[in-house]
Amino acid sequence: MKITYERIENKFKSVHYDINERKIRKESNLSVTDGSSKSGYSEKAFSSEPLRLEDLFHVYGIERSHADNVARNALELFDILSSVHGLRPEMRKLVEIAALVHDIGAAKDFENHHKAGRLILLQHPPSEVPERLWPVIYWTAFLHKKRIGNEKLEKLKGKEFGKMPEDLQQLTLRVAALVRLADALDYSRMESRLGKVTFGKRSIRFKIEGQGAVIDADRIEKKGDLWHLLYDTRLEFKPAPKR
Repeated sequence: MKITYERIENKFKSVHYDINERKIRKESNLSVTDGSSKSGYSEKAFSSEPLRLEDLFHVYGIERSHADNVARNALELFDILSSVHGLRPEMRKLVEIAALVHDIGAAKDFENHHKAGRLILLQHPPSEVPERLWPVIYWTAFLHKKRIGNEKLEKLKGKEFGKMPEDLQQLTLRVAALVRLADALDYSRMESRLGKVTFGKRSIRFKIEGQGAVIDADRIEKKGDLWHLLYDTRLEFKPAPKR
């Protein structure tokens, strides 16, 4: 019975996503490959249908353990780095939700799950997030995966991202920077955690604890690229000595 149910559920997920994808492309003329528009497209050209977080987890098969770990990491980083990123305390919940759904596209298209995730969240943003902040959620999903440099940011300005108000763009990049770090900390899926934190004048050093610390410390160093484009404070991550 369980196998039959899973097959039905997976079929539902695929049909549900494909229908919405066609709907979005028809209504907005959206390019699925890069999130750009073909002819004056605005992301407000079609109506979104918000879903509760729990429904998003169920319908799109989000890996719950990874999502929970990334959300936990993101909140810890938010608190530790608050004096640097300057986000208001009420943005803490936004960071948590963005972390929970960052991999929502993985079950549909793992290789391009950042693109699939943006498309899904554009159509079905979490109902727990105010409408004005929906773009932060779906653009964070888009931005969480690949390497980011100045050239990538400039290219982003030519997409719908660049049409958003400047303050919303900056908020999105700050949230995405935290989620990228938090995601990398769980890259090994071996429950790595932040350990000792040492504050310097222009740097903050973290020790990473856990069986996957070596793997995750290396990964998080790479995924700190967006953070270092936004802030002068350098972050360093090293595996903690084994006890």
